[in-house]
Amino acid sequence: MPLVFEMMVFLNFTRNNIFRSSQRCASTIISPSFSTTIKDEVRLSKRMSELGICSRREAARILKDASECSNHKALKSVIYVRGLPVMEGTGVKVAQDEKYIEIRSGNVATAITSDESNNKDLKEYVPYAERPWHEICGDSIVLNKPIGYVSGQEEHQHVPAVRLLTRSNNIDTDIDGILSSSLRFTKKKWSGLDLETSSVPKHIRNTLNRDGKAAVDQDNKWEATLQGYSCAGRLDLDSAGVLIFTRAGMMARRLISPQSKIKKEYIIKVTPAVQLTAREREMGMNLPPLTTDLEPFLKGGRRLWNDAKPLKPVVEAEWLQNDPKDKQEIRTLRLVLQEGKKRQIRRMCRELLGLHVVDLVRTSIGPVKIGSLPEGKWRTLTKEEVLGLFLDSPKKRKSKKKRKRKESRDTYLNA
Repeated sequence: MPLVFEMMVFLNFTRNNIFRSSQRCASTIISPSFSTTIKDEVRLSKRMSELGICSRREAARILKDASECSNHKALKSVIYVRGLPVMEGTGVKVAQDEKYIEIRSGNVATAITSDESNNKDLKEYVPYAERPWHEICGDSIVLNKPIGYVSGQEEHQHVPAVRLLTRSNNIDTDIDGILSSSLRFTKKKWSGLDLETSSVPKHIRNTLNRDGKAAVDQDNKWEATLQGYSCAGRLDLDSAGVLIFTRAGMMARRLISPQSKIKKEYIIKVTPAVQLTAREREMGMNLPPLTTDLEPFLKGGRRLWNDAKPLKPVVEAEWLQNDPKDKQEIRTLRLVLQEGKKRQIRRMCRELLGLHVVDLVRTSIGPVKIGSLPEGKWRTLTKEEVLGLFLDSPKKRKSKKKRKRKESRDTYLNA
């Protein structure tokens, strides 16, 4: 009996090793359509991340979905290399200098052969900022968000800022010219708002009827809003200022990536914090002594309550001159940040300076400034603004593991 048990354990161990080795071999399978030499190849997901097409995680997800589907025409997103769909999984490798990579729908016809000399229709990947302006014109817009709107989806009886992206709120002079072919407006209905519990501003509340539905115009039609745009970043319900919407994944990634170094300017009005909020009392937090020293902002390294990561140093911080007519103890603060945690500025003022924020306006995101844009209005980004957002793109950090291993090995041999 013990001998039989030992044989079963040995067979099970052998079978697992064979399965693992087959998995490793399958992960290194190189499609003949995409390969050149083994030494000059990298994973397709890594190459796409280097080009800036998408992140490695997103590329791996698309490759995995394609490998699990028998018909690539049913997929919404498929990775094409040299005009051919990649269906072999996440282990596919391509040349280090491969540039003929794109993501498109799976139902696109693939009449391109694997022979590069016959592929006249192959399109080399071009970075987003280097593409012709007529191709990316209108991909991103800026809205001067008023207080009372949420930047995300409609929730908790709050109105999303996307409701302001109507044709009547646009201030572009060329809205009926070049942009008319790239902008699409669709009619959307309200999901039903409870006026007693919602935070709809008064100037919007007056346009709603008792049923909580938007008022209709003379033709009994709903006002159309911009279609296909998502918010890149966020702005709190009780904050106002610059909010960028985009339909380009590269622009969204550039704005919200943790590695992004785009500067964001805020004008904040603060007063001394009098007492703790109910949530702060539940967490057991205490207010710090009141101070106007901005050194904690500029120095960085401090941690907010229940936050694991320390704060990065603020780029700029200064007190602005107060209005002499203002009899209250309200002071104006100007901050320039390169990171954006949830309610970060409000928490920084309360937990580090003992100040309460009464008004917060974001005046700029990089080269995109609020300028003379009226509240509640929007416009498309100019060419200079788009190019300015892609200047000084963040470089990837090089891994130091190999260097450390080499140094430790040299010290061991020399010892």
